[in-house]
Amino acid sequence: MKKSLYYQCLFYLFVALFLNACSSGYNKYADEYYEQGLILFEKMEYDRSIENFTKVLEIAPYGEENYKVYFNRGQAYLKNRQYDKAIYDLTKAFEMTPRGEKNLQFQTYSSRGDAWLGNRQYASAIEDYSRAITLLPKHKEVKYVYNNRGWAWERRKEYDKAIEDYSRALLIDPRFDRSYYARGYVWYKKGDLHRALRDAKEALKLNPEIKIYDDLVYEIKTSLKNQ
Repeated sequence: MKKSLYYQCLFYLFVALFLNACSSGYNKYADEYYEQGLILFEKMEYDRSIENFTKVLEIAPYGEENYKVYFNRGQAYLKNRQYDKAIYDLTKAFEMTPRGEKNLQFQTYSSRGDAWLGNRQYASAIEDYSRAITLLPKHKEVKYVYNNRGWAWERRKEYDKAIEDYSRALLIDPRFDRSYYARGYVWYKKGDLHRALRDAKEALKLNPEIKIYDDLVYEIKTSLKNQ
């Protein structure tokens, strides 16, 4: 009886060691696919990056850090302009992200806001951008969130709110050419040509290589001449 119990215990120990070895092997392969996915993302090979992140989820569907995989695959979908898939992955990432990882939560809200914006779902974009700002109002990338929320307000023709957000972005970074251009464009749409020209010129001064900045300056000057 004792011998039988001994062999039974030995059998279960063997099974446990075998499963652990398999798990380690899977984790090893999953890690390799994940690292490769990150490298391909940096190379802007987004389709191949997505394939690698998908492999990770197939190999280790219950991985403790799969929220990072969903986040990065969501970013790749966003770059590919596959907005519905990006929203799905970024939502999964947010649901799985530990509460203490506020930086990743901020980035997830911001990225999902970009996906909503790309999908022309402006109310949802504004909601996610606002969540990101509330979560970490002094985040190093918060100027981009204000700028993008400004674009969402502009698409909804809520021009005053758009101007407020562009101005907030410029308070954070007075050399942020994107917000000068965007605010100038909204001033132009509102018919305030002098303010529009001032902002458009500042954007062009900060980044003279951007053609749309030059185009906006020209368009505003033409409108002023025709007044």
